[in-house]
Parts: sequence; structure tokens; C-alpha cells
Amino acid sequence: MSTVQIIRSKLQRPRVAGDFVNSSDLLALLEGGRSLPLTLLSAPAGYGKTSLVARWLDGRDGLSAWLSLDRDDSDPAVFVSYFVAAVRTAIADACADTLACLNAGTPSSAALLASLSNDLDALSAPLVVVLDDYHRIDSPQTHALLDRLLAHPVKGLHLVVCARQDPPLSLGVLRVREAMLEIRMRELQFSERVTAILIERCSGRAIPEMMLATLQHCTEGWPVGVRLAALALRNNGAAGESGSAFSGRALQMQQYFVEEVLARQSDRMRDCLLRTSILGRFCVALCDAVLGECVSVGEGTDGREFMRLVSSGELLCSPVDDSCEWYRYHRLFQEFLQRQLGLQHAAGEIAGLHRRAAAWLEAQGLLEEAIPHILAADGAIAAGELLARHRNPLLNREQRHRLGRCLQLLPPDTVEDAVELLLMKAWLMYHQGRHLETPLVLDRIEALLERDHEILDVQSVASLRGSVLALRSLQRYQQGLADLAVACAEDALRHLPTDCSHARVIAQAVLAGTRQMNGDLGGARQWIHEALTRASGPIDICQAPLVAALCFINWMAADLSALQRTANQHYKLSEERFPNEGSQALGRYFHGLVQYQRNDLAQAEATLAPALAPQYAPRIGYRTEVSFVLAAVYQALGQADRAREIVDTVCGHLLRSGDTPALFRAQAWQADLALRQGRIDEAQAWARNFDPGPLQFVYRFSSAPHLTLVRVWLAEGSAESREQAGRLLNLLEAELTSRHNVRFLIEVFALQALLQHALGDEVAADDLLGRALALAQPAGFIRLFVDLGQELVRPLKRLDPVKGNARYVAQILSALNDDWLVSAGRQQVGADLTRRELKILKLLAVRLSNIEISEELCISRATVKRHTQNIYRKLRASSRREAVVRARTLNILADG
Repeated sequence: MSTVQIIRSKLQRPRVAGDFVNSSDLLALLEGGRSLPLTLLSAPAGYGKTSLVARWLDGRDGLSAWLSLDRDDSDPAVFVSYFVAAVRTAIADACADTLACLNAGTPSSAALLASLSNDLDALSAPLVVVLDDYHRIDSPQTHALLDRLLAHPVKGLHLVVCARQDPPLSLGVLRVREAMLEIRMRELQFSERVTAILIERCSGRAIPEMMLATLQHCTEGWPVGVRLAALALRNNGAAGESGSAFSGRALQMQQYFVEEVLARQSDRMRDCLLRTSILGRFCVALCDAVLGECVSVGEGTDGREFMRLVSSGELLCSPVDDSCEWYRYHRLFQEFLQRQLGLQHAAGEIAGLHRRAAAWLEAQGLLEEAIPHILAADGAIAAGELLARHRNPLLNREQRHRLGRCLQLLPPDTVEDAVELLLMKAWLMYHQGRHLETPLVLDRIEALLERDHEILDVQSVASLRGSVLALRSLQRYQQGLADLAVACAEDALRHLPTDCSHARVIAQAVLAGTRQMNGDLGGARQWIHEALTRASGPIDICQAPLVAALCFINWMAADLSALQRTANQHYKLSEERFPNEGSQALGRYFHGLVQYQRNDLAQAEATLAPALAPQYAPRIGYRTEVSFVLAAVYQALGQADRAREIVDTVCGHLLRSGDTPALFRAQAWQADLALRQGRIDEAQAWARNFDPGPLQFVYRFSSAPHLTLVRVWLAEGSAESREQAGRLLNLLEAELTSRHNVRFLIEVFALQALLQHALGDEVAADDLLGRALALAQPAGFIRLFVDLGQELVRPLKRLDPVKGNARYVAQILSALNDDWLVSAGRQQVGADLTRRELKILKLLAVRLSNIEISEELCISRATVKRHTQNIYRKLRASSRREAVVRARTLNILADG
């Protein structure tokens, strides 16, 4: 073939802008990849690939060659001709055989490859060859040639390929062989620091921190975007600080996108870009839906062809999933396209695009993305109707976080004036535990039903009224109004259609709960079992909530054995009984709760810890309750820091998410843990800000905030705090007795016993503690008493042995002793023993008598006795044998 006419300027390394910001990390990365056959820089236009490599070459020693490629260079012979010409700019006499092969005629690809490989292998010095804009090469033969060259890399040759998309080379093989360095869009994005430096260099002044954050958000670290914004600031002066310089509508941005992007596209592709600019993200099917009208009449491009362009790197787009099925426009590029769309298309046509997008997204269940489109096309009422169509699926599948996001997308007035939307809000509040706020919303719904009953169909009215009644029944139950709760729940079941499974289950659970509240525990259990037998539909919707209700009923009845049986039957940890992750976490919660209360700490840890694994998403409601019990386990095991870290993490998450009801309980647990760890000041600070409020709480979890408040007051020990504790305990006793909440009534009696013991009324203390033990013994509660602290030891020891409970009291005392030993070891108890006391303790350990000790140490028997009593007091022992055992447990007797 004839010699290819080489354009010499394509072999020249581009000039680097004077205000280029060095990225030492990227330059070091490039230099570190020098020993590999290939470095690939793959990112869309404007990410500074060329400038970065040029600056790297400017700053290093060694030979390098540069080749800027065009589409005309795709032919293998032309490509190799330019490649050789580039190499010869660094080594003048290189690749002579390859040139001869090219000039001899039309060589085969195999011949070209063999000749080039051999010539490169014979280079006189190591060489870096940069192939810039490689995405413009569209010849499979040329790609194959380069691929085979990399398959058997030449020693001393390092290729740098810059492209807007991954070239069709064997990149997977190169990765496995660790023969390639990759630098992609994420690495090339400017950090906020680099953005600030470039802005100052280009515009001649620094910008305020808040404006810098805005710029970084708008440009997403896109280097060209930052530079254009800097130019706008320099040219527009103070006017540029309004923020318009950071928009895709800015003149400099528009000029760049018109010249660099739109001018390179066909009319059809430009139209596709404008029409799809309404989308937050897009895929082939969604593009087909939006572009469908144009495609059907032969005036547009289909989604698959358009997505080929999107994924080519020609556009400022990036994938949003690992499979590269979904893409999105860069924020600035999308703003530019949307402006062009508004200029070139009528408002009605744009609304039609939004409708088609909304219809497709709704059909896929992507409601959060569909709602903004229907809002843009038809307004808030239509958007509310779209959401209302999916009311039951959102509620039945417990997708309350999705529901919350959807409601927030609608104007507040729209929600407040639509019965179905307001009811969805009420259900969301129920799931969030905002029970005190719900009644006002229910009042508003009932008023709207009265207003709109004539325009609503009969079936809708029945369903809406049934849902309101189900929530009313829950409200009455929480208020302790059992009769009203039953009436509302039964009425709800009469109104609710069978497909309203979520509301029906709530009403059924309330009917069971009221039976337990009225003291009919057997009736409550029977009702749940019958409801489970009748339940039809998805297990996690119809059965899981009823099983959870039965577990909570058994817990409030202080029947750990029944709770364990229910958990064993329905929450088998080795099986996925319920598909819902929340139910699986709840199952572990109930298992771990029983194990913890029976002081089986190791098993409780093994059961609870997996419920905090990553697969259980943070949004799972019972995750926080699992965290509290697990923290209690670690505290009991002596891992105080770990316990505190768990609770602090939960509080931080709830504070950031704004989950006020859950945070209320979490902060109470934080104070409870502080109390257990001796951080009384922190617990008191919480107590000062705690509002006891009306006693309308159904205590069904592992702890009760009001009882934590009592414990803080008892720890303060003042006359005023004890009086406050007494009043609150009396109120709680009446409330819990009326509700037959035995679990927390036990704790109230135990706390009342501690209060009376502190006041010196031992008779009353004995009576109250005896009542607590009588209620707790059948289930075998241990930690309930141990967690109240060492102050309970003396009242327990002075109890008269009552037939049948002496062994139970001994179990609790043993656990209290273990708990104290763990605490003591953590606090280095025994450090206050004097040297003389330590000597006597060691002599006690070898069973010397007081007389023998006095002779050994040359001190009087009275002095030995005094020191021995001090040892007993400091080790909380009542005999020499107990003192020695504790000293050995605490490692006090170990030789220094």
C-alpha cells in the first residue's frame, strides 16, 4: 500500500493549562502503573484524562510518545502507521521492519502484529505510548491487533489508553493477570479542595465555603464544569455569585454542551436527548415508553439505539447500577437539556412526556419516581390519586418507609384534604410509633368522610371507615379502655373487606390484647390461635403480625415458657418461617429475650448478634429493640464499652432520621445503661429532661422508660427524689394492675421494695419483694432482678425462707454475685487493699488461722481480726472462704 500521510500535529503532546491543579495521588498512581503493560483512563468528556496524562509525562524522566486518534485512523494499517510514527518521535530509528512491511503492500493483520511486536521488543529504551481518544477507533481488526499485542506484552513498553468508554479489549483477562491499571470517573472527579484551588487560580479570588459546597454539588466534581463555573465567576464578577454560574443554563455551559455534545449528534439523537431529560434515571424500556410516540411514526430513535449512545461515553452520563442497565445525566447537562426542551417543545407536549414516564414507572411499582412526573403533568390531585391506587400494597407489604417518601413528595395541603391520603398518613404514624399524634389525624379523616360520603362509592366508604376503626381500636387499647377498644375492633372487622389484610390483622390483634388486658389470658391466646387458623394470604402480612401479638401477650403476662414455646414454634432460627426480614429479626428478639432473662448470656449473644448483620437493613423497626437487649447482654458479660457503643449508635441513627418516638425509648435506654455503668450524672441529665406524660403506654418491649426514671430518682437518694419515685410507682402499679401487665408489675414491686428498704421500712420491703418473687418465679426471671443492681442483695438476703422460693432466691443472689464480680473486675476492685491486708489475704488463702497469722506477721490477734474484717468489707464477703474465692476470681492473689 502507499505510505500513509502522517499529520504531525497528532503526534504532539497537548499543552497543559497554566492553572492545572496537580493531583499528586493520581500522578503517583500513573507512575506506579508504569511497570504494567496497560493503563486505562475511561471517563466521559471533560474529566481531564488528556491533561492528567500530559502533566504526568511533563513531570517525569524517560521516553514517551503521543498519538491523538481520529475515526479515520481505524483501519489497522493506518493505525499502525500512526503508532509507528509516534514511537519514532521518541526513538528515531525504531520499527524499521514494520515500516517496510507497511510499504511493501497490503500486509495481513497477523503479519503487522508480528512485525510490530518484534520491533517494539527491540526498542533501545523503555517507552510510554499514549493513545488518546481511543474511543474513536471503530475497527474490530484494530481492536484485535491491540488486544493480541497486550496478550503477549513487550518488555519496556507501557501503553496508556484514554477513552470515553471501555474499549473492546480483553479487560477482564488483564484484570485477572494484574496487567492493567484503571483510572475512572470517580478517581478523576475533583474533590472540594481541588475545586477551591482551581476556582481561585482561574477567577483570581476565593469563594465562600457555602458557595464552594454549592458548586461542588452542582458540578459533581466534573473538571470542565468547575472550569466553566470559574470562568463565569471571573467574567461576571460579583453577579456570578448569585449561583447562576453553577447552572446548566449558564451561557458558558450552554456553549460547551452545544459545541461539544449536541453538534456531534444527529437530529433524531438530539431530540431523544431533550425528551429524556425529564427523567431522573433511565433504561431501555423507560426510554421506549417516553420516546414511543415518535418511534411509532418513524421520526425517532428507539430506546435500545439511544442507550447505545448513552453508554458510549459520548454523553455526560453515568450508570447508577452495577449492571449498567440504568443511567442518569450529569446534573449540569440535564439542566441544559431541560432548558432546550422548554425552548423547542410546547408545554402540552412536555406534559405528555411526563405522563408516559409516570405510567411506565407506576406499572413497575416505582412510585417515588412516578409521582414527580404526574405532578409535573397533571398536578397534585392526580398525583394523590396515583398514590391512593397503591394504598393496600404499600400497607400490606409494610413498605412504610416508601410510603413516607411518597407522601413527602405531595404538597401538604393535598394530603390534608384527601381522605385516602390522610388515612395513609395515619397508618404511617402508627408504624412510626407516633400514637399520641394519631387521634387528631383520625378526627380529621372522620370529618372528611362526613363531607365526602356522597361522592365516594359505598365500598370505599366501608373500607375507609374500617381502617379508621382499626386505628381507633388501637388508640383505645393504648388508653386502657378495653370495652371501647373491643367495640371499635369488632366494628372494624365488619366494615373491612378481605383485601384490607393489614387493617384486619390490627383489629384482630387488638381483640386478643384486650382479652389479656381484662385478665383473660387463655381467651387471648385462643383468639390468636383461631385467627391464625382463619388467616389467608401472604404469611408475612396475615400470620406474622398475629404471631408477634401472641409473643407480646405472653411477655406482658410474664410467661417466659409460653413465649419460648411460641418462638420455637413460629420463629425457628434455622428456617425462614416468615419471608419478611423484620419478622426474622423479631424472632431473634423473642428468643434472645427469653435467654437473657434466664441469664443464659452466651446463648442470648449468639441469638441476637446475627439480627444486626448487614442483611437486616437499618430500617427494620425491631432492630433497635434487638440492639437494646444485646447491649444488656454485653453489659452483663463485662463488655461495657461495647454495650455503650451499640446504644449510642442506635441513638445517633434515630436522631439523624428524625424518628422521635423511637428516640424517646432509645434515650431512656441510654440513661438506663449509664446508670448500670455508674455514670449517674448522665442518667440524671436525661431524667431532668424526661417528660413522664400521661400513663397511656402499653409496655411490651424489654424495658420501660418510666421505670428507668424511677431508678434514677432512687439512685439520687434525696428525700424529694424518693417521694417522686414513690408517687410514680404507685401510679404505675395501678395502671399495670388494671392492664394485667405482670412483667412490668413485677419490676414495680421490686422497685417499691428497694424504696421501702431505703426508707427503713423493712417489713413493707419484705412484703413487696415477696410479691415480686411470687409473680416472677413460675417463669424463672433472673435478669429482671439482677439489672436493678446490688442494692437488691440485702433485701433478698434478709427475706425469710418461704417454702418453695429459697432455691429461686439463691439463683438470683448467685447471678447478682456474678454480676458484681464482673463489675468488680472491670473497676479493679481490690486495688484499695493495703499491703498488710494483701499479705493477710494470701495467708488466709493457705488456710492459716488468726493465731498463726499474728505469729507470722508479728502483730496482735486483734490487729489480724481488724484487717480481716476490712478485707471482708472491701471484697463484700461474709467469710474467709468467700473472701479467698472472690480474690482468686478477681486475680488479686496473683504474684506481681
